[in-house]
Amino acid sequence: MLVEFSLENYRSFKERQTLSMVASEDEAMLSSNSFPMPKTKDLHLLTSAVIYGANASGKSNLLRAMQILQNIVVSSASRMQKGDKFDVQPFLLNAESKKQPTGFEVIFIHDKIRYEYGVSLDENRVYEEWLLAYPKKRAQTWFSRTYKPDNPDFQADDGYEWSFGAGLKGEKERIKNFVRSNSLFLSHAAQNNHPQLTKLFDWFEENLNMISPLISPYFSGLYTADRCEEYKEFCQKVVNLLIQADLDISDIKIEMRLFPLAFEGKKAINNTPFSYWEQFKDMEIPDIKIIHRTMDYEQIVTLNLEDESEGTKRLFELAEPWLNVLKDGEILMIDELDRSLHPVLSTELAKMFNNPDINKNQAQLIFTTHDTSLLDGEIFRPDQIWFTEKDKSMTKLYSLHDFKPCEDESLQKGYLKGRYGAIPFIGGLNI
Repeated sequence: MLVEFSLENYRSFKERQTLSMVASEDEAMLSSNSFPMPKTKDLHLLTSAVIYGANASGKSNLLRAMQILQNIVVSSASRMQKGDKFDVQPFLLNAESKKQPTGFEVIFIHDKIRYEYGVSLDENRVYEEWLLAYPKKRAQTWFSRTYKPDNPDFQADDGYEWSFGAGLKGEKERIKNFVRSNSLFLSHAAQNNHPQLTKLFDWFEENLNMISPLISPYFSGLYTADRCEEYKEFCQKVVNLLIQADLDISDIKIEMRLFPLAFEGKKAINNTPFSYWEQFKDMEIPDIKIIHRTMDYEQIVTLNLEDESEGTKRLFELAEPWLNVLKDGEILMIDELDRSLHPVLSTELAKMFNNPDINKNQAQLIFTTHDTSLLDGEIFRPDQIWFTEKDKSMTKLYSLHDFKPCEDESLQKGYLKGRYGAIPFIGGLNI
């Protein structure tokens, strides 16, 4: 369960901004659009959050930051070598910010225990890393490391001051010796099977699911196809989803074939060097067939997925993470949910997370969109609706809840009129 995510000095975010999934005290739709936070009496966590904002306002940067933190946790010990750089970029429109590290902090709940994990780093090194745990409601510092190369009162071979709390059991000193300036202690602890920290590493690796326009829909669709090939029950759920979306589809057929490499003479495919694609030349991949029935239901017509509409391909792409996140109670982050989808379909997909009969395991959805039809008080609570807006070139993140909208207020009309900000200011287009 995600409680909060904070970031500062990352791309368009200069000052610290926080996306909170903690529900306000508003009672409206509390039972459907939130669930109780473990070990508390009054606090609830939201099932979903939608983020609006003008183009280039920072919406994608927020989700990208969450994905970057996940990637660093998962890969810094096992896939990075000494001298490799982190994929972080500070706020570049300020001379001082360019010299300062980027900060990420996430508060989450795993196995009914709340944790606060944070890092401060630039592309070359980690400056701070810390973990707090609340196994008995009060904070316990399990570990921290701080880079202090210029402190005359501090001397250490690696330049770091380390601290371990009594709540962190097992090996610590031995694992600490493996940590590089460009790796995380949490990552090395998991690589060395630390019993407590491996569970938290697994939360980052398995519970955070990201879909962005940067990921090819072709490869995203393969995940759905693989699951369909392996699990017939799952495949039927995908078919049901497509049928319910009124896409005139009756079934799916998956056949295995060699990865297509009929690109002789080309140096690049989709701007990617041909050498990259050659690694797949002996790999078997699913060949996805979509089955339709003719209008008289007497004949079957089979089409390749590539021949279907962009909306059908998009829904097939979303099916695997959507259904599995709901089943397993994980977190799904989607940049541009409305891409190629009809607004009615986007709405129904989002409402699945706000339906306790479907979302039985407290899954959470966080997505960006420009689809203003979702700005509806009967779909989302005000604390579920967020905005990004540029202020002096810096991204500001804030919630509709801050405006305390009236119960009968038209949120869509108010947003388009600029009442809540986060819209482009265009004085007319001319050529």
